[in-house]
Amino acid sequence: MSNMELDENIFRTFMEDGIPTFRIYGWASPSFTYGVSQKPEDEIDIKRCASDGIGIAKRMTGGGVLFHNNEITYSLVCAKEDIGEPDSVFVSYRKICSFLISFYRSLGLDASFALESEDFKTKCAPHELCSASREKYDIVINGKKIGGNAQKRKRRAVFQHGSIPISIDWALMRRYVRHLPEDIHSGVTTLTEELKLIPDKRVLEDMLIAAAAKEFDAQFIKEECPHEAIMAQ
Repeated sequence: MSNMELDENIFRTFMEDGIPTFRIYGWASPSFTYGVSQKPEDEIDIKRCASDGIGIAKRMTGGGVLFHNNEITYSLVCAKEDIGEPDSVFVSYRKICSFLISFYRSLGLDASFALESEDFKTKCAPHELCSASREKYDIVINGKKIGGNAQKRKRRAVFQHGSIPISIDWALMRRYVRHLPEDIHSGVTTLTEELKLIPDKRVLEDMLIAAAAKEFDAQFIKEECPHEAIMAQ
């Protein structure tokens, strides 16, 4: 089962049993995912990807094309009350993304939401590529966007998945993306660019789990698979 199929599966399972799940995973090879309403052929060279063994998968969430390679990817499904989202608020991206802010800050990085930046109005812009877009609750470090997140909602269920880039191979990405801005790297950052020393990937994963547990006041029951955890409150 592919990563996107697994994400859909945990969402369907939550709709049946109501057990929140926090999943952390990676990619066997460089891959692209695209938003549910996108046409991948408009942004990605499908034939070249197939020839080079680059995966392409449709997400059940919206957003733009995202390149997955050297990163930590997560998905979270829960109810509004599990993350302390008020009933009076339809969608609180600030609330659900708070654990990501905490994760980056635990690494000593000054992370904040894009809307808190003084230049947000001049840099705010949607784009068919996730890396090139800048929206209110994207996370920025030193004025540059890091990672990306997308959501799906159904009744009281909240599903979100996203990526934490350790590094980005822009040359490799450019080989397959049709309209990659020449200066895209100037507005995007990674852990490699921001940290002098990168912790082991497993350490980063544990720090991400710890940040989620603290922000959502949750306990985690780890499954046999070392990259998945069930969130219990």
